[in-house]
Parts: sequence; C-alpha cells; structure tokens
Amino acid sequence: MNTATLPAFAAEWVEWLRTHCPVADALALATAGLVAVRAEEGHVCVDLSQEVGQTWNGTTWPAIETWQASLLASGFVAQEAPTMPLVLDAGRLYVARLWQDEAELARRLLRLAGPSAHTPERIRAVLKQLYGRLVEDEDQHAAVATALLNRLTIIAGGPGTGKTTTVAKVLAALITLKPDNHIVLAAPTGKAAARMAEAMGRAKDKLGLDMLTLSALPEEAITLHRLLGYRPDSATPRHGPEQPLALDVLVVDEASMLDLSLFARLVAALPAHATLILLGDDEQLASVEAGNVFADLARQAGLSTEGAARLHQASNLRRAASATPSALGNGITRLSKSRRFDADSGVGALAAAIRQGEGKGAIELLQSGRSDLAWHPGTERQIRAVFLRELETHLADYRQAVAAAEPAAAWAVFQRLCILSPVREGPSGVEQLNRQAETQLLGHDTRRRPFYAGRPVIVRANAPGLGLANGDIGITLAGPDGLQVHFLTPTGWRAFLPSRLPRHDTAFVLTVHQAQGSEFNTVWLMLPDEDAPLLDRTLVYTAVTRARQRVAIWGSAATFDQAVARRAGRVSGLAKRLGSVDACLPDQASTDPTTG
Repeated sequence: MNTATLPAFAAEWVEWLRTHCPVADALALATAGLVAVRAEEGHVCVDLSQEVGQTWNGTTWPAIETWQASLLASGFVAQEAPTMPLVLDAGRLYVARLWQDEAELARRLLRLAGPSAHTPERIRAVLKQLYGRLVEDEDQHAAVATALLNRLTIIAGGPGTGKTTTVAKVLAALITLKPDNHIVLAAPTGKAAARMAEAMGRAKDKLGLDMLTLSALPEEAITLHRLLGYRPDSATPRHGPEQPLALDVLVVDEASMLDLSLFARLVAALPAHATLILLGDDEQLASVEAGNVFADLARQAGLSTEGAARLHQASNLRRAASATPSALGNGITRLSKSRRFDADSGVGALAAAIRQGEGKGAIELLQSGRSDLAWHPGTERQIRAVFLRELETHLADYRQAVAAAEPAAAWAVFQRLCILSPVREGPSGVEQLNRQAETQLLGHDTRRRPFYAGRPVIVRANAPGLGLANGDIGITLAGPDGLQVHFLTPTGWRAFLPSRLPRHDTAFVLTVHQAQGSEFNTVWLMLPDEDAPLLDRTLVYTAVTRARQRVAIWGSAATFDQAVARRAGRVSGLAKRLGSVDACLPDQASTDPTTG
C-alpha cells in the first residue's frame, strides 16, 4: 500500500502496523488508514457496508466477507473487544479507544434511562402547586413533566426556545419533591458555564417562587473538566466509577459540544441514583473531537405506550406513542418556539432557512434589505476593502473603550461584534484576519510585541490552577502594573499577567467552533472562495445563531449555497446499541466516500 498520499498521522500509523503486524495484507493496511482519517474527521467508526464498492486513496473496497476476513487475519483487529488497535463490531470498524467509549457509554445510558422515583400524580400536584397552569407553551409543559418523570432527560431546541427557563421550572419542582436535592449546573466551556448561570438567574426571577425554593436553586455553573477533576498531567479525571460525583441532579448545557470521550467520562462519574438533564441544540456543530452524541441521543425520541400514559397523568397532555420506541425515548423532548427571534426577525428567518437546507431562500433573505441582515457577496479579494473599512468603524469605538482601561466597558464594546470563519488559514481564515486587525487597523507589530492594550485573547487549554478554561475570552488593558489580561468570571473580573496565561490565540476573529456557547450582538461570517467538506449546514447555522440582533455574511454565493445544502454527519454505532433503527449515518447524497 502507498502511504505517500495519506495525511502524515495516518501514514505513520499504517507504517507502524506494517512493521508490527507483518502478516497484514495491503487491504487491511489500507483500511487502517481509512479508519485513522475518518476518526480525525470526527467519525467514531467506519461502517463497512456503506463503503463496499467505493474507491478511497486508490483502494476499492471488496465484498464484506472478503474484507472482514482480511481484517481479522491482519493481527491488529479484534472482534468486540479492545484487545488490539482496531475493533470490528457488527460490520463497523473502530479505533479501540473509541469502541470502548461507545460501548461503555451505551451500557451506562441504558442503565440510567428509566422512570424517576416520583409518581405522575405527585408530579402533577407539585407543578400545580408551584405554577398553577404551568405554561401556555405545551411543548415547554411537556418538557418539564418529561424531566420530572425520567432519570435521563434530553431537552433539544434552538436558541431562545426556553431551555433554561424550562430547566429552572424542573429544578424548582425537584426541590419541592425532595428538598435536600444536591443540584449541579455545568457546561463544556467557561463561557458557556457563565452564560448558563446568567440565564438561570434571569429565569429564576420570572418564576414567582417563594424565597426558600429560590434560595435552594443553584446560582453558579462550572465547566465539565473542573467538575470531573481533570488534571493537567493526566488524561484520567479524578471522578469516575470508583469515585463518583457527589450530587443528585446534574444539568449540562450546550451538550452538543461534548465529544464521545468526554460524554463517556461524564456518565461514568454519575452516582447510581443520579438524575441527568442534557440541554442543547442538535442542529449545531458536532464536537471538535470524535462523535456527535447529543444529536444521536435526540434522534431516539419517541414515547412508549407506558411513557405516553405517564406523561398524560403528570401533565394532562396527550402525546402519541411511537411504533418503535427506543429505551431512551420517554426522556427526550424538543422545544421549537423561539422567544429570541420574533415573527419579524430576519435572523430567525435566516436560521430557519439554513436549518431546512434552503440555500437559495437564505440568500434571498440576505438580499431582502432587512435591517438585521447584511449580504456582502464576492470573492475574498473583492470584499477585502469593504470588510476592512467596516471593521475600522467598529474598532474606533473599541480603541476608545480600551483607552479608558475599564474592563466592563471594553468588554461591552467587544461583545457587540463577533467575526467568525470556518477555516484557520487562507485570506478568509482566522489567522490572516486576526493579523489584519492587529497590524493594518491597530498598527501593532505583533512579531516584536505580541501583547498590547486592546488585544483580545481566547484560551486554548484548561488551566484549573488559574481558574481558566478552554474557550474563555479576555481583554488586555494597560494599568498601573503594566499590561494585564482581564477575564469575566462568576465572581467578577480577574486580571492576569500575559506571561501566566495558558496557550491562547488572538480573538478578534474566532472559528465557529470557538464561538459555540457564546452570544454576540452582531455576527459576521467570513466564507472562503472554495467549497470544502467542513463547510456544511450545521456550521453556518451555528454561526448565525450566535447573533442576538444582526448577521452579515461575507463571501461567495456559490460557497454559501453549497454549504447550506450539505448535511454532513458522523458515523457511529451508538444508536444501534441503544436499540434505534436510526443508524446515525450522514445523508448518502452529501457524503463522498471517494475522498479522505
């Protein structure tokens, strides 16, 4: 097999296997290269049946029987056990680590799924006591009852659909049902955790609850890495099956950002009696690392006959039972009515068009002249001057706020605009656009002086000792003690010397992944000239829904239309393990199996 055309990491992997497993034939080694590349792309496994007859990197995949025989004779593939580098399970081929994470996660989720200890009658009485007629929105009413009826709940919904308000109602009811409940709020990043705490505070103010119940509701949220006790010198968290978390109820926001490994570690650390509530938007980008677990779980929705009856008893709402319910289906609910975007919102209409794959309709909206939408079509070269001119207007206000050296004021101006790019390199990439903002617009030579007043930075690594987490954003300001980087934390502003910061980047421009879990007044999305597989509907949707008030799209209409039309997915076996007929495969029409 020729490894010259493989990415370096995959080529090294194949060569290592060739050296240590001399009996492996060319077909098995080529398959190892395929698995490595797909894992790097975020897929949990390779479904061999979907690849048969296709050509990849010069190899045409044979019939399943021939293919599996080659793999099992290679010396590096085991069947349904992580005893070798790769694992073959029900026609799916995994890196052993990912197989173990998926198998363990499925087993623990099935154990966790099931009815809570609270009877439907008791739940109904508590909800009536707390809220009278609970809510006008039947979906939110059903979501609250669902979360109280089940030990594992998934609440899916887009921005502004009331997920936090819903869970605040749930937690107040849980405290009424069991006053000594120890409830913990968590999120994947520091920014998402801070937003969750803020949103929970606003939701509590609207509930009209008595002071005793309000005081029992949690006020802070922490990152999952801090919750699990990850240490810089270890990939294994402090908390796990042998040392479970000390809690009764765990609520995780922005759960779509969790990769398979983190998801598995989180569920493994739950005590046997715990309740888990997951909030997220399954239409958003999948996690950076392998897996798309939240979306996989959200697709398990469907009440059993017993589940529909219990929901009716608890809420008086009638929902049809599914003909093929999964083991998790009773605990899955969806919110669809957005309260952030009203009927006249161009941003809301744009997000809906993107979610439905209507690229032409989305472009028509952008061209419609709505005050909250802007469209800057053209190549990267054509839009460059307009982009720099508009950015200069924004940075003029930012310079003034930075000169005042007041963190809250500078942060307020910085939050007005978020510039996003799907790529790191190239004329519309994060690195180039950040350099333009620094050198052409701020006049700084970062090669000589990397830190300067006004430099925003995003943390790229967890630093528990400093109280900083991957994704936290700070602003550099000048003061009596020189330059310091200021971060807004749950306890207020904290300042750090630049030399103390963990790995970080300039943050005038962020990748779409880095912006997940954040909101900004205005979002600009910069698109490259050339289409790429990573440009898909979920990426564009995630970028657009970071905006509270206004969105501008910069770039090629063809690139935008192709991205919205592409519904990429990630291959996994989780749904099969959970008993669903949905295999969680990407749409066949949008997947090119000949590419690596």
